[in-house]
Amino acid sequence: MILSGEAWTTGGRALASEVTVRIADKTNQTEFIKLANQRQHLVFLSRGVQNEIRVDSLTQSGGYLAPFLVLAAVFLLIAFLIVRGVLAILKIRNTPLTPTDVLRKQEPQPQPMDPRGPRLTGGGYGVMIIAGVMGIVGAGVTYATLHRFKVDQRFANEGQTITGTLLSTSAARHGHSVRYEFRINGQAYQGAGNVSKARSWTKARKSKEIEISYLASDPVINRPADETNLPLLIGLAPPAFLALMVFLLLSQLRRDFVLATTGRLTNGIVIGVRAGSKSSTWVYFDFLNDQGVVTRGKSSIPSWKAVLGSSLEVLYLPDNPERNSLRQSMYWHT
Repeated sequence: MILSGEAWTTGGRALASEVTVRIADKTNQTEFIKLANQRQHLVFLSRGVQNEIRVDSLTQSGGYLAPFLVLAAVFLLIAFLIVRGVLAILKIRNTPLTPTDVLRKQEPQPQPMDPRGPRLTGGGYGVMIIAGVMGIVGAGVTYATLHRFKVDQRFANEGQTITGTLLSTSAARHGHSVRYEFRINGQAYQGAGNVSKARSWTKARKSKEIEISYLASDPVINRPADETNLPLLIGLAPPAFLALMVFLLLSQLRRDFVLATTGRLTNGIVIGVRAGSKSSTWVYFDFLNDQGVVTRGKSSIPSWKAVLGSSLEVLYLPDNPERNSLRQSMYWHT
């Protein structure tokens, strides 16, 4: 059987079409395999990045975890000490008063004490010295603070700004200390101050120029333009704290002086002891006042002198027995 030319042509076209389809199929399969491999590779890289991110997150979390645990431990320790102290105080306060007949056996019995000229103890001299030093320091701090407030007010009212030349810089606790020079009407002035803003300091260091504020009436008073005014509360806090401490120390001296001069002497019984500092202990005691009423008081004395049930001398005010103290804890000799 002999095929015509047209049949050969048609068969060739069909064969070529089939070959083309097969080649296309193989090409598509190859590209599909490549795409699958690429996708698998991307998935692998994505998982690796996610693992690295998780590791970094865990590392950062671990970095924050240690300080947090330390703060938590400190907080719990402080809370434990406070709770223990409160429970100890409540336990002592809830202790029943000592029976009157037990206190009557103590010697000496309550008796009036004639006015006398008491003398300061060693602790009293120490308190006087501390109060004097703190008073002097407080006066100096108060003067410096008020002067700073006055200068800040003058800068707000008449301050002028000018560009000066940076002479030197050095690191400071808060920001950077700078020395500079500027000229007003041909007259050179120098000054120093603190630049707290990092951007201003970097700019000044690179350009060797710095913005300066000065008083038009007295350019000798000047400072960096970025230097801020002293906040009122921050400025008043140190003088107020020193004044409070001096007041408390002098109040204690006066309280002991009144007891030493007008108080009455009796014996009390220690009914409770609570730890204070390393060298002292808070002692709770009962005593019988001149009206025959049992009164409870407390004082701080050296630790080695505090024994439950022991007898200690007590001074109290006849018209106000709640104001009392152990004789050996006072700042005045009687």
